[in-house]
Amino acid sequence: MQKAISIPVIFVVSMLATSVLRAAELSTILLPLEQEMRLALEAGPEHLRADATVYVFEKDGYRKVRSGKNGFVCMVNRDGNQKGDNDLKPTCWDAEGARTIVPVMLRVGELIARFASAKQIEHDIADGFASGRFSSPRKAGIAYMLQGDLLFDPGTRQITKVIAPPHYMIYSPGVTNGDIGMDVKPASSRFALPKVTTGYSGGARTAYIIVRAHEQ
Repeated sequence: MQKAISIPVIFVVSMLATSVLRAAELSTILLPLEQEMRLALEAGPEHLRADATVYVFEKDGYRKVRSGKNGFVCMVNRDGNQKGDNDLKPTCWDAEGARTIVPVMLRVGELIARFASAKQIEHDIADGFASGRFSSPRKAGIAYMLQGDLLFDPGTRQITKVIAPPHYMIYSPGVTNGDIGMDVKPASSRFALPKVTTGYSGGARTAYIIVRAHEQ
């Protein structure tokens, strides 16, 4: 009888841990620095880009790579990746969004980098609002997404297409589609009508009214 080959348990555990880590690394969307900065800045109007603050996403989460002086903060938002989408959402927030919504997005990025689950992130952000660590915008303001939402292909590690057109986002915590008359299907699709969307993280506390931007 052929002698059975014994594989040390520690080796098997190590291989499994390596496989899990590699899978997690592949699910984290990392871009070259210059590409990430370009995508972040091109979310905003051209005249705001030179003086905007910029964050980039790295293996430990977001890092500020440039301090601006006009109050705007630009970054490639990854909120939603924890729920399995592969979207990149280049966004530039004004000063009110930088004060309130950007800290939420930075925390989400930190937790995504730690491979936290969607449920863990949801609970962490909810606790942050409950404790006062996070707050909703106190006044109207705007976040620009002039590139729209971009689809990232994890196989090729490339951005493949625009999956949502360029748009503006007006802060509207607590507002619903019913409030703006968009809780029923419009009779005509000829017009780009506004809609309310809530954040993956923060829900109605980070809601926006989405208005489609004129495409250049």
